[in-house]
Formats: sequence, C-alpha cells, structure tokens
Amino acid sequence: MLGPFAAYRTARLTIAGSICVAVAALGCASTRDGAPLPALSVHAPAEVAEPFIPRGEPVVAESATALTLDDALVYADAHAPAIAVARARVGLADAAQVEADLTFPANPALRLAGGGRTVGGDTGFDFEVAIEQQLEIAGEQALRRAAAHEGRRLAEATVNAVRWSVHVETHRLVLDLQLARERVAQAEKFVAFAEKMRAIAARQIEAGESSPLIALVADADLARTRETVIAARQVQAALGARLAAVIGWPTATLPLLEATLPPVRTPPAVEVLLERMAAHHPALRVRELAVAARRREAALAERAGWPQPTLGVSYGREAAPGPEEGAQIWLLHLSVPVPLWRTGEAERAEARAQATVADRARDAEVARLRGELRQATIALRAAAERVELYATGVVPQVEEHLALLQRAYDLGEVDLHQVSQTRERLLDATGQAIDARVHYYETAAALEGLVGTELWVHAAPAEGEP
Repeated sequence: MLGPFAAYRTARLTIAGSICVAVAALGCASTRDGAPLPALSVHAPAEVAEPFIPRGEPVVAESATALTLDDALVYADAHAPAIAVARARVGLADAAQVEADLTFPANPALRLAGGGRTVGGDTGFDFEVAIEQQLEIAGEQALRRAAAHEGRRLAEATVNAVRWSVHVETHRLVLDLQLARERVAQAEKFVAFAEKMRAIAARQIEAGESSPLIALVADADLARTRETVIAARQVQAALGARLAAVIGWPTATLPLLEATLPPVRTPPAVEVLLERMAAHHPALRVRELAVAARRREAALAERAGWPQPTLGVSYGREAAPGPEEGAQIWLLHLSVPVPLWRTGEAERAEARAQATVADRARDAEVARLRGELRQATIALRAAAERVELYATGVVPQVEEHLALLQRAYDLGEVDLHQVSQTRERLLDATGQAIDARVHYYETAAALEGLVGTELWVHAAPAEGEP
C-alpha cells in the first residue's frame, strides 16, 4: 500500500497526463492569422554572390615601390578596416548558429528535498531527489537552425556589400590621385612661365626699357601661380592620405601609383544598367536575404504558442510511521505549461511585423538605387560632353600657347599686363578642364557603385560610343 507521498505522486502524474493531452490539442488547434509573408527574390536573387574584385595576392606593403590600380583594389579587399569590421560581425552569426545547434532549450534541473515526518510521537526522515529536462515538441530546433543559417548568409552578404563600397571608393580615389598629379604638373608649368616673365621684366627694368612698376605685375603673377601649385599639392597629399586610410595601408605615405586613366565614354543604356544592377548589386542581395531571414524567424515564432513540457524522474524514500520499513518510490514526471494567457500571439505579431519592415525596406532600397542610377547616368553623359569641350582647343596646347605668349611679349606685340591677363585665362581654362575630368571620373565611380559591377567590363561599347 502506498503512503501519502506515493499517492500524491500518482495523482500528480495522472493530472499531468490529462493536461498534456489537452494542451497538445490546444497547440495543434492554434491558428496562423495575418497576411502572407513577403515573397523571396522579388528584385534580385536571394543568394550570396561575390562582388567584382580583381584576382591576385595583395602586395607586401613594406617592400612595395609602386602600386597599380588592381594592386590597390586587391590590397583594399584584404586589409581595409571597414571590411575587417564587417567580417568580424560574421562571428555574431556564427554564435547564433552555435546556440541553434544545442539539442535542448535549457539545462536540466536537479531538485533535492528532505525533511522529517512525525506520527504519533515517532519521527522519520523523508527525502527525494529528481532531475528534470525541458523539451521542445514542435520542431523548434530545426526552425532555429534554419533561422541561424539565414542569419549567417545575411552577414556574408553584408560583408560583400561593404567590400563593394570599398572597391568603388578605392577606384575613385586612385583616379582622383592621377588627376591631382596632372593638376600639379600643369600648375608647375605656369610657375615656370611666370618665373621666365619675371626674369625678362627684371632685365628690361635694369636696361631702362620698362618701368619698375611692371615688376609688381610679374611678382603678383608668380605668387598667383605658386599659390596654385601649393593648393594642387595639398589636394594630392590629402587624397593620398585618404586612400591609405581606406585600403588599410600601414603607413601614411603610399608608393608611386602607376594607374592609367580609362578613356572618357558615355554610359550604356539605362535599361542595360538596371539589369546589371539587379544581377550584381550587393545591397539588393542584402535586402533579399534580410527578407529571407525574417521569414525564417516568423516561421519559428509560429511555434511560440506550443508548450514546452518538462520530463523528469525522481527517487524518494518515505519513513514508515512505526517499526515498519520505509517505502522507496520511483516516479516519472511530466509537466506541461497551460497556454491560457500567453499563446505566442505577441511573438508571432512581432515576427510578421519585422518581415513586413524588411519587405518595405527592400522596395525602398530598390526605388532609391534605381532613381540614383538614372540620375548618375544623366550626369555621366553631361560630364562626358563637358570633358569633350576642353579636349580640343586651348587646353591641349597650353605649352604652345605659353611659348607664343612669351614670344609676343619679347617682340613688344603685347605688354606685361596683357600677358598677365592671358596667362590667368589659360590657368583658369586648364583648371576647369581638370575639374571636368575629375567630375567625370567621380560620376563614373558613383554610377559603377550603383550598378554593382564594372561599367564596361561585361559588354562592348554601345553603338556610337568610343
């Protein structure tokens, strides 16, 4: 005959079995209200894809004496601080996968109980030891693993998006540095011309052929041209420092850049660029994979209303009230929470809202990129036309024009004031020409970034393009 302790345990087991059946029926009957989840691969494939990066091994910074454009791009992909931070964040997704691989949702619980029983003046010692483990019965572990896997893919796609943005910025800075070098070289030519004119003016003053006032004009011209050189060198140094920081170069000074400026061309048709953007842009992959991740999380949240039973086993010993032997009791325990007040509705609603937010963010990103791509295409066509204006005429023959101007001054055909005015116009024209090229290449880099791959590497120039 069982004692009061055993009778209580038997009753508890019977009640727990009844509750388990009722709760299982309640969990199976839970509904999935709400709008359908957002679709996958709406604007781009929901897959991780490598961005366009030149292949090769990064140069050794300590022994490098020169850098090509490809060298800078490969080095940036391997050492850029922004990429290093993005790759480190992948570790957070790896940690989520470790958590998802755990078999049980919680650690087992060990329970100990002991005490005395007094009956008719006699006291006996009772004790019980039990171990319990919480279980998942609705497939949560498989869903958690799937959600962690999608999170890992999203983290990888985010790294690729950062890699592409660094690629575009590095490309832009290298080309800007080449143009800054040209600007310095052009400014130095004007300094050399101003020095010659200053020397000529000094000889004329010494010979009594000209008024000493022309020395003021010559000195002002020389100061003006030297100021232009200082400003050009400052821009060149700043661009070099910026490029070194972007690619992760260990020193502030880069080796000599050996890059060639690509030809000035008009962009392909907008429709072609939009197709390439959908196929290649890393940001679109990130948005698509964010939707995929939120869908997995929503599927996991659908199981939030299911109970997580706790299964356990216990051993107890009851002291007999008299001289009889005590009873040893072995019991199997099953406890199930009754989902009356909290049925997972809040978790499901939040997960669906997060999926909706990801869907709206995807549409907004696509609209933004398409709009900016169209604007950049228009801007690049205009920039190419602006470069063409300066490609013929005054600018290509700057040295020749300066020589002709000096000869006219030597022959007395023009005075120093006319020389100064003409030189100033030539200096402004060359500066505007370089500005036009800088604007063109920066606009091309921006358009390349919006397309998500090289502008002309995948297709031949369109009809009428150079």
